[in-house]
Amino acid sequence: MTSEGSTGLVLASGSMTRRRLLGATGLAFEVLPADVDEAAIKADHLRKGQSPEAIALALAEAKALTVSMLKPNSLILAADQLLAVGDSLLDKPVGRTGLKSHLEQLAGRTHFLVNGVILMRAGAAIWSYSDRCEMEMRPLSVSEQAEYVAQAPAAVMSSVGGYRIEAEGIHLFQRMAGDWSAILGLPLLPVLAALRQAGIEWSGEGRDGE
Repeated sequence: MTSEGSTGLVLASGSMTRRRLLGATGLAFEVLPADVDEAAIKADHLRKGQSPEAIALALAEAKALTVSMLKPNSLILAADQLLAVGDSLLDKPVGRTGLKSHLEQLAGRTHFLVNGVILMRAGAAIWSYSDRCEMEMRPLSVSEQAEYVAQAPAAVMSSVGGYRIEAEGIHLFQRMAGDWSAILGLPLLPVLAALRQAGIEWSGEGRDGE
């Protein structure tokens, strides 16, 4: 959902999943993706030995600050999600070869989706939040991995894990622990609570009741 609504809320994300999640709540908001060098930010914080939560928050803060400079009078919502497996952070897979490497590292193992979320106004963070969701991928045979790599739509490359858990990716898993919206990349319950504190909430105006 993209709106020039009167709430002054801006979602600083190019993620269609986050846009759909927030749009489904009935809130009015504008979408303005942030242009930041995520790889450089991540590398810098990794050199400092920071936790995945701290890095996710740093990425979200950089996105929020970039958009807040363009929209200083608006409330900016930014989020980032990282995938932590063992002592490593995985980036989005690059092509089918990268997708194959992801599956080899994740199959039969537990990994974590780590969220960092920031609300910012006039360049100052007014709320931040982080969480992690536990994801256990089922063991996959070599042939199963090969079939997934060959058949998965190109859209999975935009996911840090190389899967769309809300679509065909669900077949890869045997257990998940975490709020569904957080797994998808925008933990709605804490976000909506923070928005209410900031004076933004759903009123139902202009909508038919259900």
